[in-house]
Amino acid sequence: MSIRLQRLLSSDALRGHRIVAGRGGLTSVVHHVVRGSSAGGVREASPGSLVVLGRGQLRVEGPEADLAIRFGVGARIAGLLFCGTGGEVMLSTARLADRHDLPLVLVSGNDVDALVAELEAETQAPEIAATRRLRTLLRAVGPHTEPGELLRLLHAELRAPVALLDANGHPLEGDRATDWAALLGAAGAELGADVPVARILDAPDGAEVVLLPVVLPPGRRAGMWFAALAAASDALPGEQVKDCLAVAALAFTAHLAGRSFARVHEGRERALLLTEILETSPFPDRETVERAAVLGWRLSGWHTAVHLAITGTRSDRRPVGALTVLEDALGRAGLPVAIVDRPDGWMFWRTEDAPPDRAAVAALVKAVRSALLDPAVRDSLGRVCAGIGLAHTGTEGIAESAEESRRAAMVARAREVDGAVELTDPVGLRRLLHAWYAHEPVKELATEVLAPLREADPTDQLGRTLACFLDHESSLVTTAAVLGVHRNTVVHRLSRIRAALGVDLADPDDRLAAHLATRAVVLPDRAGSDDQGGDPGGSWQGGAGSAHRAYSGPATKRAGASGRRDRGE
Repeated sequence: MSIRLQRLLSSDALRGHRIVAGRGGLTSVVHHVVRGSSAGGVREASPGSLVVLGRGQLRVEGPEADLAIRFGVGARIAGLLFCGTGGEVMLSTARLADRHDLPLVLVSGNDVDALVAELEAETQAPEIAATRRLRTLLRAVGPHTEPGELLRLLHAELRAPVALLDANGHPLEGDRATDWAALLGAAGAELGADVPVARILDAPDGAEVVLLPVVLPPGRRAGMWFAALAAASDALPGEQVKDCLAVAALAFTAHLAGRSFARVHEGRERALLLTEILETSPFPDRETVERAAVLGWRLSGWHTAVHLAITGTRSDRRPVGALTVLEDALGRAGLPVAIVDRPDGWMFWRTEDAPPDRAAVAALVKAVRSALLDPAVRDSLGRVCAGIGLAHTGTEGIAESAEESRRAAMVARAREVDGAVELTDPVGLRRLLHAWYAHEPVKELATEVLAPLREADPTDQLGRTLACFLDHESSLVTTAAVLGVHRNTVVHRLSRIRAALGVDLADPDDRLAAHLATRAVVLPDRAGSDDQGGDPGGSWQGGAGSAHRAYSGPATKRAGASGRRDRGE
């Protein structure tokens, strides 16, 4: 058996060694590790030997070191290892070793025989050192080891750059100086593939990039990867690095599973406690108050509730880890909160000593919208909307604000736009409209009024165009931009709409009636879905899809149902 000198120098037995000359020969192959007796004895060593010399046999700072180098070059040895030396190598000696690429290595310690025996064992059976390394790593890590500490331990054992990468190849933790994305190259696009497996990729200068996936059941894709860069002259071959990364991946998976279980348990406790608070307000019992105090919940003060819900076709699903994703996104947006699971979404509330002013509410809206648009939220949950209730005081204020935020979220869900955040209307006008929309006879009448559009166009393009046109103040330019079509296409569709419905969209009464009708066939479906947990759909009337961009609601609040702009804009 044999091993490269650079790999052998990573042995625990040689910790703290110094390479003082001959670095060009570190890639030499070591076939044996032998003890030398003198400079003359070096020439008796077999080719590929690492000759170990004690201070009693030869002094590296003496002239005999030059003689040992010359004999070693003639014998084609792999290098000279000096034990127990404390002197400095003479310049002439270092230059001679550099000229012949013969490594000179200094190490402390005087037990030459023990050192030779250990290094010879590692040379003849490298798997012994690999087993020791794995044993050390196994004893050091566990389910409570944080990712940063885990990577530190890996780096100490592998003596190579290590990092925890996301599915795009970007480092989440660990070595950030290495350009991992460039090293992965085209293989980086395959990190998100189904059933991922450990891989060893070729890198420049003969190095290897070792990748090991972190797969969390029940999923099959790897959301994260452990990566290590093993240079050609590094201590360990790629397969041994892969074994060490596998140990780290198991420990990291156990860490994530334990943390997830703790969060699930805490999440259930939060949900049960909130239910008790809502059911027993305004006078919760002592145990409820004590449990709230343990979780850090304030029952006194002014409470402003925020309700979060998934919109679109994914609204009937609750992805695993959604609560954690939302909490992390809100934290990055400056809202460190504890979210509570609700039957129709999630909820949290903010408590202040005084009612929040307009600036505070605006800041809350901005932070919530920023969290909803967070890439992690979009990737994991899709489109999420939010409703914000008014501030109310006392324990009963939590229930009041929570109900208002839920209703506001229903309105936000109907808008079907990215980052939709709806505030509760303190005057009640929007709630009045919502109640009118949800009235079943109104919905039936609206469906009947708009039926000619479905007959003229089963794809619902005309219906979506009408809704978008009225939602955007009768603006042809804005409607075309939102739908992703040409302005002339909108003009043509409006002509067909007028013919099918027999209305004049320039007339305020006709325009208002048409606007209310388009809203009435959209919003009740959203509200009913919110109450029953069904799929709210994603089109104007739940019909067939379109080759153009779908439209399901206004992107921003408008001045009113009837437009103010001329239809010929």
